[in-house]
Amino acid sequence: MTSAKEDFGMQRSILWLGMFMSVLFIGGCSLGPQVLKGNRYDYNLSIQKSNNEELILNIVRARYAESIFFLQVGSISSHFGYSTSIGLSSTLPSGVNQPTPSPVRPNLGVTFSENPTITYTPMQGEEVVRLLQSDLTLDRFMILTSSGWDIESIMWLVVDKIGDLKNFEVDMLTGKPREENYDKYLNLVQLLNQIQKRGDLEFVGYYRKEGVVNYLSLQFRFLNHQEADQVEGLLKVRPDRIAVSNGRIISTIELTSVSDFVGCRQTQGKCSQVPIKLKSFFDILRHLSFYVDIPPDEQAQQKIVRPFKPMSNDIKHRDGFHKGSIRVKSQWTYPDNAYIAIPYRNRWFYLADDDVQSKIYFSLVKSIFSLQSGNLQAVVPILTIPVGH
Repeated sequence: MTSAKEDFGMQRSILWLGMFMSVLFIGGCSLGPQVLKGNRYDYNLSIQKSNNEELILNIVRARYAESIFFLQVGSISSHFGYSTSIGLSSTLPSGVNQPTPSPVRPNLGVTFSENPTITYTPMQGEEVVRLLQSDLTLDRFMILTSSGWDIESIMWLVVDKIGDLKNFEVDMLTGKPREENYDKYLNLVQLLNQIQKRGDLEFVGYYRKEGVVNYLSLQFRFLNHQEADQVEGLLKVRPDRIAVSNGRIISTIELTSVSDFVGCRQTQGKCSQVPIKLKSFFDILRHLSFYVDIPPDEQAQQKIVRPFKPMSNDIKHRDGFHKGSIRVKSQWTYPDNAYIAIPYRNRWFYLADDDVQSKIYFSLVKSIFSLQSGNLQAVVPILTIPVGH
């Protein structure tokens, strides 16, 4: 028989067990939202970091004339396990030296586990052609302009040719820059940027009709006839002009992706359509790779990577894509001021955290990548940017 004192001790242990089970039950019910809150944040940061590193990796690969390759995160699933164990223990009498059982003691245990599963999908086949090698379309061009990016950045990065004016390009085999009409291209971009900053350039809409050339309509409010002559002369168009107050001139120009459009050359009448050729995402990466920091010894060998020859004096001092929009630096050790850093070819390639221009253009490239990855069904495009962009 047990004493009253021992009975009280056992009752107290059972009471503590009951209270602990209640706490575990209540805590388990509220654990799910807390776990979701913390892990979603961590996954968000990790995926964004991984996407940034993959993009920098492919820019560096393009500089070494190597094949680029992307893995997309297909899905993320995480399974959580939560278990508890509760018990009572006591030592039974074993002889004369232990005539009574030892006090009852509770045994408590809690186990929590997480098993994440991440699915990666390699880009290959038709998906690679659509994403990397197909030129951007005018509806995507309009999305970029309507999402807050200035016309100067977009013209530098995604336009290959407009009218007879060619954007900056380097021959990958010889390393020689092609400068034909590039000075006039810079003049046009500078004018468009000035007009947009005044609030006098508006992208009216993208028009797609069966049997009609698709085009993107731009409306200008020029200060005077001289400014209108400058823009229209560079684009070689003759749109209708409407005079408004304060000597301002309003005219509308349509950009069309038809590369062999020659309507303005065949007639002496009014004409407002300009052919424009946009780059593919592969072209964008290749052009961005021009300013990846390559060790001098590798450039001197010319077997690993081609050195690029400098621009002419009348061009190299002007602002433009030829100065580099994203500067990927490199060094032997891990950089202390890195925004993004990847190890490649026994070196660290990175974007400096204080290089604001590179980070801005890097964000623009990611937006372009997101647009090319998606499918736009509407005639009037609607901007949709995934998490992390």
